[in-house]
This record gives sequence, structure tokens and C-alpha cells, in this order.
Amino acid sequence: MDYFDIFIPLIAIAGNITGQIFSYKCLPGKKLLKSEYSGFLCGLIVLAVCQAFVHGEPAVERLSLIFVNLIIYGCLSYCYFNFINMGETARRIRLLRELYDSGLGLNREEILSRYNAEVVVDLRMRRLLNNHQIISRAGRYYVGSPVMLLIAKAIVLAKLVVLGKKSEFER
Repeated sequence: MDYFDIFIPLIAIAGNITGQIFSYKCLPGKKLLKSEYSGFLCGLIVLAVCQAFVHGEPAVERLSLIFVNLIIYGCLSYCYFNFINMGETARRIRLLRELYDSGLGLNREEILSRYNAEVVVDLRMRRLLNNHQIISRAGRYYVGSPVMLLIAKAIVLAKLVVLGKKSEFER
């Protein structure tokens, strides 16, 4: 085995990060989720190109390497995706940023006015609607694009495999 084979997932995640940053800066409207999808696709292309340079080994070993590298790339991409979104969606981080940006600080009422349950749900629903992940018909909401639903199911499956339960909060 060549040392290049070991670095393929790292090269691919570098392609993911570069593609995500480039597409975020160049896409009209700067859609974060779309740029993350674009970055993931760029990384997959980089992975495929790098895998094309792997030769000289038996076909079974090449297929095994492709499979393992896809899993490693998927895990690295998942970590990168969550790292980016942690700053966008995590309330604690967002609250710290807002406290820092306010300069004079915020009192409890100002914080609660920004983070009451209705406001939080409205913001999340708006984000889901804008990204076409859900749709609204006759005052009811339905799954729109199943991409995030599939990702959510994959996360639940990963938690079942790793934790033995659907959620880290289950007893």
C-alpha cells in the first residue's frame, strides 16, 4: 500500500472545504446549506479522482480502499458540516455572539424576547421553508425535500450503532 492511499480522505475533505467556501462566496444569496452540499460534492469528485490514481493492487484491495475511504470521507464531512452549523444554529454559541456583539450586554428580558419558544420555532420553520425541506399547504406542514430527512435517519442509525439507542438522551 502506498502512503498516498492513506491521505486520500484528507485530500478529499480539503476539496470539500475549498468547494464549500468557494461556492458560499460565489452563490447568489449566499445559501449556507447549498454551499455545504456543493462542498461535499467537490470532495467526492476529489476522492474519485484520487482513487483513479490508485493502481497496481488487486481489484479486491482497491474496492476495499474505495469503501474505507468513502466511510472516512463521510465521517470527516459530517464533522465539518456540524462544525459549520454549530455556529449558525447552536443557541449557546449564538447567544454568546449576540452578547459580544451588543457591546453593552443584554438584560434577561432582551434575551428572552429573542429566544422565546415561538420565536425559535418560527425561525426554524422559516429556515426549513426557505430551504424547501418542508412545504406548507392549507396551514399544514409536510416534508418537502427528503435530503435532510435522510440525513436525520442516517444520524439515528449511527446513534443506534454507536450508542445502542436512538438518542444520547434515552435511558
